[in-house]
Amino acid sequence: MRIQRPRFRFLLFGLGWALAIALPLQAKRVHYIRPVVASFPAQGLGTIVIENLDGPITLSTETTSTVKVEALIHAGGADETFARTLSDQLRLTPHVVGNQLRIVAHYPVMQFHDYGYPHIRSLFHISMFHFFHGTDTNRYEHQTVHVRKVGSGQSVELWTEIRVTAPPTVTVYVRNVYGNVESRGHGPAGNGELDAFTSAGDIVVNNPRWSKLNLQSDYGAVKFPRGLGVAENIKLKTHFGGAFLFLAPGASGQIIARKNLGFLHNSFTKGHFTRHGNHWVMLLGDGHGPIVHVDMQVGSLHLQRQQN
Repeated sequence: MRIQRPRFRFLLFGLGWALAIALPLQAKRVHYIRPVVASFPAQGLGTIVIENLDGPITLSTETTSTVKVEALIHAGGADETFARTLSDQLRLTPHVVGNQLRIVAHYPVMQFHDYGYPHIRSLFHISMFHFFHGTDTNRYEHQTVHVRKVGSGQSVELWTEIRVTAPPTVTVYVRNVYGNVESRGHGPAGNGELDAFTSAGDIVVNNPRWSKLNLQSDYGAVKFPRGLGVAENIKLKTHFGGAFLFLAPGASGQIIARKNLGFLHNSFTKGHFTRHGNHWVMLLGDGHGPIVHVDMQVGSLHLQRQQN
């Protein structure tokens, strides 16, 4: 009896020729970054407004008399000329109007409605209902726009990374469509406020130095990795995403939570949540301290001990 051997060698040989022919046909993409740097006196400023379509936003608070702005406009294309020209289509000119510093990224939404973002998350990323979808459809500057994975459809790769440093006495408003928002607190406490929204992304607050926080993510989590800082009143809201509070031993305050689908996990204290109407309430320590309002549609609250 003659045994017929699998033709793996010939299959691999044919596959190698196919790849050798196909690879040269793939155009190599060029990535171009255009920086925008500016600074403004903090004295006289009451608010800072930041608006962006896609890209991360980082806020730092410290004792400073100057507000520093650094934006990196990222563009990609088949060659450097196209990428550079595309980056020039995005207008970003920080300027002061009255007592307000405006940092608004004006994308070419009249010409392009599909934008490619390299850090998009296209699958379920679940840490108890922490969900990102592959394409975000939203309104930006009165136009319907889509944020997709780079290279999909007719999207153009154009996104902006924004970094701002300011004293915590200034109130900051953030409106982001796709991208994470992160804050890093240094220095003494301030009487300012952080009001941040992202349609798809995490909001991460490290050692906040503002007195008030109003944070909302439609598709993403809200996290406090290093405690609640000096904040006195905190409001967290998510549609698809959880809330993660890492608290230091001895932390006191009050947690008021509302959820539709999710759980209340407590690994921080021996206390328990008690129900009051459609809310769940827990006292931390003697109850004196920050009041944290948590509102989740689909998501869970996690109270955990702060990691050293």
